[in-house]
Amino acid sequence: MTWDLSPRGVAAALTITGAMALAAPTFAQEQPAWSGFYVGANIGGTWGDNSLESHASAGNGAVVIPPGDIALLNTTGNNSNNKSGFIGGIEGGYNYRMGDWLLGLETEFSALDVNQSQSNTYQSTVSPATYTINQRAKTNWMWTLRPRVGYVAGPWLFYGTAGLAMSDIKVQLDFADNRNPPNLANTEDSSTRTGWAGGLGVGYAYSPVWSFKGEWLYTDFGSVSTTAASQRGFVTLTSDAKVRANSFRVGVDYHF
Repeated sequence: MTWDLSPRGVAAALTITGAMALAAPTFAQEQPAWSGFYVGANIGGTWGDNSLESHASAGNGAVVIPPGDIALLNTTGNNSNNKSGFIGGIEGGYNYRMGDWLLGLETEFSALDVNQSQSNTYQSTVSPATYTINQRAKTNWMWTLRPRVGYVAGPWLFYGTAGLAMSDIKVQLDFADNRNPPNLANTEDSSTRTGWAGGLGVGYAYSPVWSFKGEWLYTDFGSVSTTAASQRGFVTLTSDAKVRANSFRVGVDYHF
């Protein structure tokens, strides 16, 4: 092997070496690191996986609901409307990469529209009276704090996540019969509930600092109850709502 030590050969060697030196860090910078801090936003759709139940008992008035009708009202109704809704918000977190594996922690605050209503009408077993019970459970927002574990394959990230979830749950209950005058009962209760969230996702880094993701998330906020009594003590009712939701969303993140 011979070396060209002429000025032209030396210049060519220096040019090649310099190009390789410049290309190496550029190539490294172009690789998706999937590590460090990030912030982003997401948007998608959600549908409730709620269940609504009502429980009736005799009130403390001079005239109370007959025992046979109590048993009737305590049967499970089936006229339920579980609406699909919207989810969207902001997120941020930190990823720590160990080779092809990733450990991370993510928090988010999202608008969460889960809305289920149920309406049932019952015919009295002992009189011409009918009873109507309307129930509703809905949410407006959600906050989560979720560790996640992922596997990195080139620009792709596949991960699972589970952790803490909180939301404000509003439960409504309305009761009316067709007597004259009617027996009426209604109540509305709103409370912040703590539950859990878990899901799966996939991300794609299309530049050193930007990535897309698609994610499925299941949330469960437990049970919320509210009680209403009719004005003249005819009947007392309790509404129990189990509030859960499935969400599919897409998002974009900026990595620092």
